[in-house]
Amino acid sequence: MNEMNCCANLSNLVIYRALLSDPIVNALRRPKEFFAPELEGLLLVAAEEKGLTGIIPLEYLLSAIVHEQNVFSAVAEKNDGKIGEGLARAAAHDIVIMREFVDDVFNRYKNHPLLGNYTPTVFRPLPGRSKLEKILLHAEGDANGRQAVEILCSYYNDYGYGAMLDNGAFAWNGELECLSGTKNYSDMTFDKLYGYDYQKEELIRNTEAFLEGKPANNVLLFGDRGTGKSSSIKALGNAFFEKGLRMVEVKRHDFAGLPKVMQELSRWGKKFIVVLDDLSFEEFEVEYKALKSILDGGLEVKPDNVLFYATSNRRNIIKEVWQDQNMSELHSRDSINEKISLADRFGIKLFFDSMDQEQYFRLLENKAEAEGLDIPKEELRAAAVKWEMSHTGRNGRIARQLLDYLHGRS
Repeated sequence: MNEMNCCANLSNLVIYRALLSDPIVNALRRPKEFFAPELEGLLLVAAEEKGLTGIIPLEYLLSAIVHEQNVFSAVAEKNDGKIGEGLARAAAHDIVIMREFVDDVFNRYKNHPLLGNYTPTVFRPLPGRSKLEKILLHAEGDANGRQAVEILCSYYNDYGYGAMLDNGAFAWNGELECLSGTKNYSDMTFDKLYGYDYQKEELIRNTEAFLEGKPANNVLLFGDRGTGKSSSIKALGNAFFEKGLRMVEVKRHDFAGLPKVMQELSRWGKKFIVVLDDLSFEEFEVEYKALKSILDGGLEVKPDNVLFYATSNRRNIIKEVWQDQNMSELHSRDSINEKISLADRFGIKLFFDSMDQEQYFRLLENKAEAEGLDIPKEELRAAAVKWEMSHTGRNGRIARQLLDYLHGRS
């Protein structure tokens, strides 16, 4: 099919018709604009914003196709990559049309002096790009597009579309009642976390069970400050992104809106861990009751694709005082039970205690070596003792501060 026909044929799209309203896609449908400065400018902006590299018009098309929300992407993502026969036929019809257009754009721009081999300032690879290339550029033996439909269903199941494709973590915006992607998510991984092997193994085991559709528990990580509780949860988001895990942080002042959070998450097929960081309540604060209701027994039940992981310095989350023990209240035992009942909603509780001095020294030595910090062991240990005296504690956070100080001094 010649280039004019394949560009015109794009008008026959059924499911992916939203592509026709994309200004860059529409400009690419006009071959005479091959050297149009306006189109080149739009593509350069897109390349820098999205971190595209290589043949920019091609990469833009691949990104636009998989980011689009339509009935095919939504149903495949929600139903573990399974769709009905009618939808599969319609998707195959569109894939054949898009292949012709993608192939034409590839051939037109592969030798373009500016856009044919572009390197962005910051490269952000499109997740699962090799799968997209296989179905849209190298489609030998799949003339009717049915194999491509299966692969694309798997793609949506693994990565999602739209914001789910771009973000491993979200924050709940209580004012707008929507998810907001976390653009600068932590690069924390488990190999950067020293010690606490049992805690990390339990966290990974429970999360893997959750992702496999097996019974899994809400988790409370409690213990001393700076010991790696929050970092362990962040590492989960990076470890299991490609298996469909997404992290959602909900701040305490938004707990009253948790039913709306549950409704939003339930419409997706992805698995979500709702992160409640630094969770604690004074005895007079009542926000915890909204959380307790969602976790167990409320009218708005927790969807099957949601777990709660919380960090706290307190084992029982809600502050307890000595007056709780003096039985001055008529039913004082009921009051105590009320205060510990929130923590009981977390089936797994992982304790992160402070390091002893030798463990702390080994942590510093391992990190210093990994980071290329050239400092004798004796000097590092002496600096650690001195630093500890003014920073009250031995933990990963204090170690990070000391290493940053030593890096800056060297």
